[in-house]
Amino acid sequence: RLSGEVLAQPAIGATAVVVRTVDGHVRALSPADGRELWADDEAVPRLTLRGTAPPVIAGDTVVTGFDNGRVAAYGLATGDVLWETAVTPPRGRTELERLVDIDGAVRVSGRDVFVAGFQGRAAMLALDSGQIWWARDLSSHRGLAVEGETVYVTAADSVVQALRRRDGTPVWSNDQLIRRSVTAPAVDGDAVVVADFEGYAHWLDRTTGELLGRVEVGGARVTNAPVAGNGLVYVQNDEGRLVALRARPRGR
Repeated sequence: RLSGEVLAQPAIGATAVVVRTVDGHVRALSPADGRELWADDEAVPRLTLRGTAPPVIAGDTVVTGFDNGRVAAYGLATGDVLWETAVTPPRGRTELERLVDIDGAVRVSGRDVFVAGFQGRAAMLALDSGQIWWARDLSSHRGLAVEGETVYVTAADSVVQALRRRDGTPVWSNDQLIRRSVTAPAVDGDAVVVADFEGYAHWLDRTTGELLGRVEVGGARVTNAPVAGNGLVYVQNDEGRLVALRARPRGR
């Protein structure tokens, strides 16, 4: 039994299962018997979005975002705080203006950490120190994906954007799905896949952002990002329907 509701997917490693709860706690549990190995917590603002960022295990490090716009890294074995970085400090006079939740999963690629926050910034951090290498104003509570030299982000208004990995420079932007509550993106070969509140999955060209096609996957809202692997894309809607899809090459 934990201290609060669990909305985020746990991170499962060989030596620990790391869980985030809505009250700001991070807990590592033994995979063998569930006993607590270590715990830490971060202050939670009075007003937040409903959601929490899932923890991510990268080697012997656990990285996760928080509702106060900060990202923290822990030693997987001990729970020691390795670093903590404010990606987007709260600003504004009202509680609504000061919402800076990081609800999407951070992405670790090599020695780099990529993160995006609501009413905040998309940024690249150093995995070993938390130093911000670049940051760009962008509001997102869905999350992002990283593939090769490009970062793909779903903004809060459902505009899907591609940024250059090394410096955050915009590559393309697609606003055809605006206000459709689009999920975080997944990379499927030469395409980026997102799903929306009406139960459609959409494929965008990775190079240009052009909308390539869409398919209906059950008629209910899709909140969680699609999962791509082995030539298939898996989409689960909020009513529990799970669909596996394979994209056809152009011209077929």
